[in-house]
Amino acid sequence: MLRPLIIALLVLAVAPAAASAAVLDIEITPKGGADFGETQAVTGKLTGPYGAPLVGRDVELEIRRYPYKARFRSVAKAMTGLDGRFAFERAFDRNHQVRVVAPQFGDRSAVAPVYVFPRTNLTFQLARRNVIRIVQTYRTPKSVKLTAPTLFYVGQAGKPRAPLAARAKTRPVTRRAKGKTRVVRGSFRASALVRIPVAWKGRFRYASCFPYNGGLGDPKLGCPRKRYKF
Repeated sequence: MLRPLIIALLVLAVAPAAASAAVLDIEITPKGGADFGETQAVTGKLTGPYGAPLVGRDVELEIRRYPYKARFRSVAKAMTGLDGRFAFERAFDRNHQVRVVAPQFGDRSAVAPVYVFPRTNLTFQLARRNVIRIVQTYRTPKSVKLTAPTLFYVGQAGKPRAPLAARAKTRPVTRRAKGKTRVVRGSFRASALVRIPVAWKGRFRYASCFPYNGGLGDPKLGCPRKRYKF
């Protein structure tokens, strides 16, 4: 009488594992990241195991903030459309890891990085004859501390590359009021004096670069050590 039971057990042993009920694919826009304060989109599609779109299903956006030690938390909910697609928009204040969950099926997308860069403004002023002062300012979340140096590049107008001209400290912006100097949180500044060759006849190109620092920016990107390519 044990034969049917043994056969049943063998059938269970060779049966293939059940396929996942849903597949979640996501994409971050802009793909390369955005400046602090700008909105980024997390879009994607929910499909069944054979590629058919799943319509009218609940999905949730889960995020984890740099330095990625806390648990993921749900911050927004949406419903898939007729093509199975969904979209979330959010202004992130720091680099994040994100994923999308389909609670009904218990499936999750792969984790995707969201990169946030300091909001920058690059200007120059004429300091004296044939010498310019380049100024780079940064806006960041108030909790961020930028410590990496700012690199400045200056080259002749019309040339595709500009050599490294200066390396400057990135310092917090300060303001003086009522006899006291205070630090403006979330504001930083770097500046450098650069001599312009007379042969350039006052025509030049300039750029700056700030490396990954304080959980802002793409850690895979670096600053050119010798020349900046426009």
